[in-house]
Amino acid sequence: MMDEIKKQIIKLLPADLEIKPEDLVVPPDAKMGDLSLPCFVVAKKLGKNPAEVAHELESGIKNYESGTVKTVQATGPYLNFVLNPAVVAEMVLKAMAKEKNKFGESKLGQGKKIMVEFAHPNTHKAVHIGHLRNMVTGESLVRIFEKVGFKVIRANYQGDVGMQVAKCLWGIERLKNEYEQAKKKTVSERVKFLGRAYALGAQTFEKDEQAKKEIGEYNKKIYSQDKSIKKIYALTRKWSLDYFQEIYKRLEIKKFDRLYFESEMPRRAVEIVRAGLKKGIFKESQGAVIFEGGKYGLHDRVFLNSQGLPVYESKDQALAEMQFKEYNPAEILHLVAQEQTEYFKVIFKALEFTLPQSIGREKHVVYGWVSLKEGKMSSRTGQVVLAEWLLDEVEEKIIEVMRDSKIKNKKDTARKVALAAVKYSILKTGVANNMVFDINESISLEGDSGPYLQYSIARINSIIKKIRSTKSEIRNKSKITNPKYQMLKTDVEKHLILKLAAFPEVVAKAAQRKDPSEVAKYVYETARVFSDFYEKSPVLKAESEDLKVARLELVKATKTVLEQGLSLLGIPTLKEM
Repeated sequence: MMDEIKKQIIKLLPADLEIKPEDLVVPPDAKMGDLSLPCFVVAKKLGKNPAEVAHELESGIKNYESGTVKTVQATGPYLNFVLNPAVVAEMVLKAMAKEKNKFGESKLGQGKKIMVEFAHPNTHKAVHIGHLRNMVTGESLVRIFEKVGFKVIRANYQGDVGMQVAKCLWGIERLKNEYEQAKKKTVSERVKFLGRAYALGAQTFEKDEQAKKEIGEYNKKIYSQDKSIKKIYALTRKWSLDYFQEIYKRLEIKKFDRLYFESEMPRRAVEIVRAGLKKGIFKESQGAVIFEGGKYGLHDRVFLNSQGLPVYESKDQALAEMQFKEYNPAEILHLVAQEQTEYFKVIFKALEFTLPQSIGREKHVVYGWVSLKEGKMSSRTGQVVLAEWLLDEVEEKIIEVMRDSKIKNKKDTARKVALAAVKYSILKTGVANNMVFDINESISLEGDSGPYLQYSIARINSIIKKIRSTKSEIRNKSKITNPKYQMLKTDVEKHLILKLAAFPEVVAKAAQRKDPSEVAKYVYETARVFSDFYEKSPVLKAESEDLKVARLELVKATKTVLEQGLSLLGIPTLKEM
């Protein structure tokens, strides 16, 4: 919608300058205008001073007052436009009323199929807040991509073999009584037991040479599906997968289209590397098989260890082959933490030789560390911040805050508010940035928080309910016909309308940058602008019935955008708070 407004402005400018919608920006100071054209690029093209170009363009624009633009003024190198509020209101709100919940959609990804691979929990280990950030971010990215027209395949690559499993099974062998008791307990309690068993195995592995050898043997047995451990492996793997499903359900993550498992990859991984070894793609080194990344400014990595077993690197070659064979997406986006950046550079380079069709189509979407104030987590020592613990802790604090509330279903409300608190705290931070989670800040109803945004929508619901209960023309009308949008002429009304108009542009930017924080920041700013509008432009006490109807439609349009924005973040809304 904002693009349409910008196109109206561009029509006033000389066509040979080839001004594009993205060249027009919102100025840093509202006093400058609603939109601004920085004239630096145009000036360079013309070989003139930017300020001179701005003034020449101002004097060349004639007879615009009856259209989208109200005034034009050059300020230094900037050409500033103040928009006609009545025309903008008519243009934006009519379009929004027509598009309804489809407002914000675009054709950016039309005809393109992409795979978003996220979550990636390892079986036999607990889900910590690093996984939580991955899951929340991945779900939001998928929703954003779908909003702009992509066909998205939701994929999840889970580690269900390897040393972490071997360490856990070794630990279970030494905690047999607890293991038998765990069979009778809940899914959550079973996974906590697996966490203890893993921590025992991991700690002992580092300080006891005999244990190290024994765990190595367990690892071989897992790959060969040895009968002596097959039953316990299958049962404990199921415990983990059941637990993951509970976490996904609690986080309101939609069903994955494909669950990939590391255990699917070993045989094909060995075949790929052995074939690549014959072609000179890989090289033998000290009994192992490596890829010489150093030839390409990267680092060398082992693809088959000295025992001939495949490692993560080789299994990722088999995974890529399987993903392209099954879905053939235009791109595969791997949402993986920042410390794996160099790893993926090597993997993608190796894939250029083992799977040429992958060139330019494999992408690493980096996300930063997340922690509490206590510091970095370590599942090896057992000192981790579990995802489930964090969700429970936030929910308990919200229940305490709601103790005197008269809301009927407090438990369900607390669950949804906790989800908003956690998800928004994660998503408002730039995806690649590290973050420290602050529980008290996350549940605030006054600051930049998920609960504040939920409250904003609940407040709008209350406003609409109150207006419709008054004795006015609105009361018995289920649908307003021909609202007089042109009556919305104040600066605060125009500011809110322009903010709503920017929604499609923001969603497209979030998709292009692969960063949900663009949407999170926008939704918060919109809620603040709405609050300012409601304080200065009363709806119930509007000067006329027509103005009341127009303002009510603006309130409803704001609700639509806020709800759509929160939906893209995976945050549930509430009718009341």
